Amino acid sequence: AKAAPDKSRLIRVNFLTNTNEGMVWKFWPEKGAVRVNPGAANTVSFYVKNTTDRVMVGQAIPSVVPGAAAEFFHKTECFCFEEQLLQPGEKLTMPVRFIIDPDLPDDVPVLTLGYTLFDISESHIKLQASN
Repeated sequence: AKAAPDKSRLIRVNFLTNTNEGMVWKFWPEKGAVRVNPGAANTVSFYVKNTTDRVMVGQAIPSVVPGAAAEFFHKTECFCFEEQLLQPGEKLTMPVRFIIDPDLPDDVPVLTLGYTLFDISESHIKLQASN
């Protein structure tokens, strides 16, 4: 059973984006933060741009801070679930849909969803070659 959104609470969700060393793409969130009701479905977009003249593959690894709150942060759709293949100069809009569990403890008013983007082109190309 889906819980109704808890209108009595607003949780601030901050968004952080990082690129791993050697990953040259631009990677940024649509906005730095949103305020959401627990139990409500939310969508926020992230953007990547392949700034190189070659085809590359990226993979984003998510993290939630504080760590104890991670179990209450449910991503129903996320670009981090799959690899992103971008053509030279290509820009991509990548939505994340999430719900914060209404059982999130009252002493957690702020969550930070962070993503680190890795260049996995090499391993991707090797995989293709071995198939």
